[in-house]
Amino acid sequence: MTNKLLYNVFFGLFVCSLLVACDDGGSPQPPQASVKNKPAVKQVAAVPEMSDEPQVVEYIYDPTGTRDPFKNPFGTLTEIPIDSAVPLTPLQKVSLDQLRVIGVIIGKGEPKAMVIAPDNKSFVLKKGTKIGRNNGSVSSITTDSIMIEEQYLDFTGEIKTKMQEIMLPKQGGVR
Repeated sequence: MTNKLLYNVFFGLFVCSLLVACDDGGSPQPPQASVKNKPAVKQVAAVPEMSDEPQVVEYIYDPTGTRDPFKNPFGTLTEIPIDSAVPLTPLQKVSLDQLRVIGVIIGKGEPKAMVIAPDNKSFVLKKGTKIGRNNGSVSSITTDSIMIEEQYLDFTGEIKTKMQEIMLPKQGGVR
């Protein structure tokens, strides 16, 4: 019993010494200089007048000296001018994403494909047929797609070519 009592006393003293060691003793106060014959001066903060109406802060945006976030910083992308002496075909007036491939014929002779335009007119394509708004032409026809080579002007003014692909639907036709 005395061992337990001694143990509890030492444990209590240990905890108390930790608490005393952790105490920072409060924040140190700067020494007070004795001031004689000086009247005390009170500082009063100005209180704003309260009104029932909420204050409305009007903000006006001034865009001078800043760029327009809705304009392309590289300039406008332009299409390559097409010879105006030759009239455009109906396929050159339609963008490629509006066309649907409904069939491909590969066998004897040159491969051909049939597409439907947005106005439900169908057209037969072969290699070299002009198609799309970006001066494109059919470069190859495979069993499941049509490859089209398009030309366009990039932001530096150079003529670039890119290959676009129109796929035949996987369901065996157009619904």
